[in-house]
Amino acid sequence: MNVDSIVDVGEFLAAKGLLSPTLEVLQATEKSYRALLFQPSGPFIGNTTRIGPADLEFADRQASALLEMATKQGHHLVVTPEYYLPIKTLLECVRGDKFPAADAIWVLGCESMTPAQLAEFKAEAESTGKCRVFHEIDDAAPAQGIYYDPVAYCFLSKDKETGEERRVVLIQFKTISSKDDQYFENGVLRTGKLIYQFHGPQKRLSLASIICSDAFNITGNSDVLLRLTEDATLLHIQLNPKPRNVEYLRYRVDTFRRHERTSNCDIVCLNWAENIIFLEQEGGKEHKWNNEAGSAWYLPHDRASSDDALVEQNERNGLYYSWHRRKRHVLHFHNAPAVFEFSVPKVEHTGLQLHAVSTGPKLECRYVWDDAGGWVASAACADTGLTQLFACDAKVATAFSALSKDDSRLRIERAVAISCGLISGADDWYAAGTLASLSMSDDEVTKRLTVRLERNEESDTDRHGQLQSVSALHEILATKPLPIQIRNLSGGGASIYWTKKSPHTNVIKAGVEPAHVAFLGFQPKRRRIEDACDAAYGLLHRENEPGRRHRVAVCYLTVDGPVFEKIKQLTHIADDGKSPTSIARA
Repeated sequence: MNVDSIVDVGEFLAAKGLLSPTLEVLQATEKSYRALLFQPSGPFIGNTTRIGPADLEFADRQASALLEMATKQGHHLVVTPEYYLPIKTLLECVRGDKFPAADAIWVLGCESMTPAQLAEFKAEAESTGKCRVFHEIDDAAPAQGIYYDPVAYCFLSKDKETGEERRVVLIQFKTISSKDDQYFENGVLRTGKLIYQFHGPQKRLSLASIICSDAFNITGNSDVLLRLTEDATLLHIQLNPKPRNVEYLRYRVDTFRRHERTSNCDIVCLNWAENIIFLEQEGGKEHKWNNEAGSAWYLPHDRASSDDALVEQNERNGLYYSWHRRKRHVLHFHNAPAVFEFSVPKVEHTGLQLHAVSTGPKLECRYVWDDAGGWVASAACADTGLTQLFACDAKVATAFSALSKDDSRLRIERAVAISCGLISGADDWYAAGTLASLSMSDDEVTKRLTVRLERNEESDTDRHGQLQSVSALHEILATKPLPIQIRNLSGGGASIYWTKKSPHTNVIKAGVEPAHVAFLGFQPKRRRIEDACDAAYGLLHRENEPGRRHRVAVCYLTVDGPVFEKIKQLTHIADDGKSPTSIARA
C-alpha cells in the first residue's frame, strides 16, 4: 500500500457533487465529542457463505438499540467492530429514522457482503432517492474470493448545487486477508485497495479506519503511517483472537517511535469481547476461541491524565490504565460484552490554552444488555479477575481482606508493589504513570495484578507469585518474631493496606504507626536485597515523618525459615529495652 491508496473523502465527494460533512470529531475546538463503541459477544459464524454473528436476529436487536441510542442522544462517533453489523440493520438505518446527525459519523464494521449482496444493498438504499452509496469498483474475476469484509461510514452530506441534504454510506473493504491457521480468509475474501480518510477544516485533523489485518499493509511504510496518524484518529476494528500478536501491533510501535510532533494521534482498537464461540455452520460444533478482547485507546503523553481521580473513575466504569514505554497512555476496555460511552477531547484544538483539556477520554458509562430493557447503564464495578484471584486460597483472601473491601485497584497495586519489593525508590513511584505494574513494553503485555487483560502464561505466573508473597508476608507478620523497628506489628492484627497519607508504607495496625515491610521471596539475589533495603529506607527517610521514619523492614525466605535483613542505615539502633516508638524518634 502507498499514499495514493488513501482517498481524501472531501475530494471524493466533491467529484460526486456532494459537500464534505462537518464532523464534530474533526473540529479543532476545545469542545469534547461524545462516542459510543460497541464490543459485542459471540458466537459468530465463519464459512464459505458468510462471516458474521451466528444469531443475526439477536445482533440486529442489539445493534438497532445501539443506533437508536446514538440517534436520540446525539453521539458524534459510533463504532462497531469487524464483521459485526448485520446488513439488515444497516439497510434499516439508511431507510429509517436511525441515522447520524449532521455533525456525526458512524463507522460500522459489517458482516461479510458478497458482490450480489452489496449490489442489492446499494439498490435498496438508493431507492428512497435520499441516500447515496459509494464503494470501490472491484474488477477482480469472480474466482478471486467470495465476499468482502466491509466497514460502512454513515454520515450526512449536502448536494453542492441544491443544498439538499443527502444520506451517504461510503463502504471500505479490507485490503489483505488475516493470517489464520488454515489460511481460510485468504481463500474467500475479496480485497480492496483503498482507505478513505475524512478531514476537518483546513485539513487540521483527520479520521480513518483500518480493518484487522490491514495493519500488515500499513506497517513498514512510513509515508502511509504518517498520513494516517499525524494529528489523526485512527480506528482499528477487528475480529481477532490474538490482538496483541506482534504482526498486528507493529504499526503502533512504528508510530510511537516517531517524534511526538508527527505522532499526535488517537489509535482506537475495537475488537469483539473475550471468550467468544466460533461456529463453522449454523447449529454446528462450537469452537472456543479463549480469546482476549484487546480493545484499547492509545494517546500521546500530553493528551491524557494519569491523575488518580480520573483513573479511578474510569476504572470503576471498566476502562483500565497502563503507561506505554513509548510515552503513550493506554486505556484498556473491560473484556466483557458492552457498549462504552466516552467523552473525548479533540486530538488538537486552536482555542485558548486555558481551555486545553488534557484529561484524555473519560468513560461516562458502560452499558450491558438486558433482554427486557435493551442497553442498560451498569452501576456495578466490573470484575477484572480479582474475585477469582482472592478466592484461590484462604490465606490469600485473609491477607487481602483489608484491600478487597476497597474498589480502588490502584490502592491494591501500590500495596502489592511495596509488599513484594517492586518499587523504584523514586519519591513518585506510586503515581499511575510511574508505577511499575502499570508499565507496558512494545509487546503490550500488562503486568497488573488487579486487571487480567491478556492470555499470557508469564503474566499469570507473576500474578500468582505476587499473591503468594503478600500472603507469606501477612503470615510472617502474624506469627514470626519481628525486628525491633516494627515489633509492635507482631501478634496479629496487622493488615496490608495503602493510603496516600502514608504513600511509602504498606502495613497498618490499630494504635501504631504504619510501616514499610517488603517480602522478597525465597533466597533472592544479594543485589536485590540491597536495592530493596536502600529504596525502602530512602523513601521513609526523605519523607521524614518522625513517627515512621525508621519503620522499615525487608525479609525473605531461606531453607531455615524467614530472615529479616539487617538494614545498614539502621545499625545504630540497638535493642536496649526502649519501646519501638521511642526508637523511631531516635
